[in-house]
Amino acid sequence: MAVTGTGAPPDWQAVPLPWQTALWQRAGAWLQSGRLPHALLLTGVAGSGKQLFASAFAALALCRQPADGQACGQCPSCRQFAAGVHPDYHFVTIPEDKTAILVDQIRALGATLALTSLHGGRKIAVLSPADAMNSNAANSLLKTLEEPAPGTLLLLVSAQAAHLAATVRSRCQKLAMTTPSVPDALAWLNGVESRSDWPALLGIAGGGPLLALQLAPLRLVRERLDLYRMLAELRSNTRNPLQSAAELAREPLPLVLRLLQTWVMDLVCMATSGQAAPAALINADARSQLQSALPGLHLRALHAYLGRLNRAVMLAATPVNGQLLLEDLLLQWADGLQCLNAAPLAAAGG
Repeated sequence: MAVTGTGAPPDWQAVPLPWQTALWQRAGAWLQSGRLPHALLLTGVAGSGKQLFASAFAALALCRQPADGQACGQCPSCRQFAAGVHPDYHFVTIPEDKTAILVDQIRALGATLALTSLHGGRKIAVLSPADAMNSNAANSLLKTLEEPAPGTLLLLVSAQAAHLAATVRSRCQKLAMTTPSVPDALAWLNGVESRSDWPALLGIAGGGPLLALQLAPLRLVRERLDLYRMLAELRSNTRNPLQSAAELAREPLPLVLRLLQTWVMDLVCMATSGQAAPAALINADARSQLQSALPGLHLRALHAYLGRLNRAVMLAATPVNGQLLLEDLLLQWADGLQCLNAAPLAAAGG
């Protein structure tokens, strides 16, 4: 879910974050011993801090006076890095008006990395999200991966590494970032800002603390109970699905879809465990609304609808008409998922 918020996650100098320590020590040992691979694939859930880790590690690898496994922050290299003007550091991401990393970007990167380092040290490139490379870009990157210039380090960052070409993955050393436990994540989040809704935000973020920080100030997240009331009104035929889709189309599509996902995931949880049983609902503050929504729905239909939402999330990363996508989903919901109907819920009554 690529959602931009106004939260204030820590900068690269705060890394490693508590759950990144073991991974940082492992990569740092490679760097110190001179056994650093030329390409690292950094994976983990969205919001686990992969981009921060990559930036901090790049700063460390470029630093002229590292100390205690950290960039010094004071040498000319660190000052240039902090200012965003280091000549040997390159960041490649999706252009603002595009939906993928393009082959021209990768060709330009390859040509730049083939040149001599301006600082006489390493040349580092971070590609994020690496899985956003189109097929031509991925094929172009292979040449750099197969024949890297001396002193080159590529850091590929991805929350969906399976979407990367196998030929790219096989040429990288994988670093899998673990997600902190819920208690640890909540403790860290409350250390940033004390909030009672962190559990819900963390659930909506899929367990990624930094994504929870980004979501916190967004109006739609704060008012998600209104969205769930909208869903109830759609089921009771007191609200127009097409009008509702037009209203929601003004919001970030990935965020709307994620909120719908968590709603349906909670319904599935209640349906399979009994309405009163689940204590770990994502939207625990909407328990009464969930209980009211469950009767009349079918378990297989809920699973099928969740599958459609998952496919909609993938479509949202393409040039799709968001309003038409939402219209289709809300019409199905207003119809009680009858088009996805199968066996009735055996556990609907708890």
